[in-house]
Parts: sequence; C-alpha cells; structure tokens
Amino acid sequence: MINQNKIKRIKAVVMDVDGVLTDGTFFWDSGTLELKRFCFADRTGIPLAQKAGLIIALMSGESSEAGMAIVDRYAQKLNITAVYKGCRDKGKAIKEFAQKQQLKLAETCFMGDDINDIPAIKLAGFSAAPADANPAVLKTVDLVTKRTGGHGAVRELLDLILEKK
Repeated sequence: MINQNKIKRIKAVVMDVDGVLTDGTFFWDSGTLELKRFCFADRTGIPLAQKAGLIIALMSGESSEAGMAIVDRYAQKLNITAVYKGCRDKGKAIKEFAQKQQLKLAETCFMGDDINDIPAIKLAGFSAAPADANPAVLKTVDLVTKRTGGHGAVRELLDLILEKK
C-alpha cells in the first residue's frame, strides 16, 4: 500500500538517468560516439510535472565525457537546471539538492535502479524504482513501477504524484 501522505508532500523529483530514464543500454562506435535511448512518454511527462510545480532534477553517476554530454543535452532539452553528474555519493548529493532548493528531504522523491542509488532512496521522503531495478533496490523503495527503466517508468511515477496532489 502506497503512503498517500508521503506523496502529497512531494515538491521535487530527483532521478537517476541510466536504468531509469534509459533502459541502461548504450551504443558505442569505434570512436567516441556514445548513444543512449530515452522514452518519449517520460520526455512528455517531465514538462507536465514542471508545469504543475514539481522541481525535476537529474542525478547521474555517469563520468565519461560523452555520457555527461548526453545528460546535459537531455537536461537542456527539458529545462532541467538541477543536474548532478559524476555523482558517487548520491546520499550527499540529495541532501545538497534539498538544501539548495530550500526543501526538506521529506519533500523529495528519488527514483533509482541500482545499489549506488540506495543512500538517496533511504533519505528521500518518497522513493521509487522501475520494475527491472536491482533486487536490493526493489526491496528498499516505496513504489515499484509496472514499467521498466527507459520504457515509461518515470512517466508512471510522475502521473501518480500529480494525481495524488
């Protein structure tokens, strides 16, 4: 059972990128080109959430130049200004994000898919994971979406939050 009160308090949604906004797949060519696949339903849901007043942030462990450029491009396309790249301590990063936005951690939602996301998941007021997340993450979060990473899991979460608010 989802705690409705936790959802109603949410003012910001922070999400991992690879495995959440993407399906975790990437393509390399023989040079420096790196490609990742994003879901259009998620891309459409983010501006709807922003228009409704939610702050959206990206928090990625990605540290390659090409991978960080992809995160930057996605953020720029969707007017997301809170972007954390090369993030090794997501617990620390979500605390910094909340402080910078003048939010309580209880007012944040974090969506992640792998074990490096667990510190942020445990600190957030509400947490979610795509259906195909790491089993340890699935045991830790408040919500496991029906959809998988890169296939509408973010949109499913955002729609739920907006519906409850």
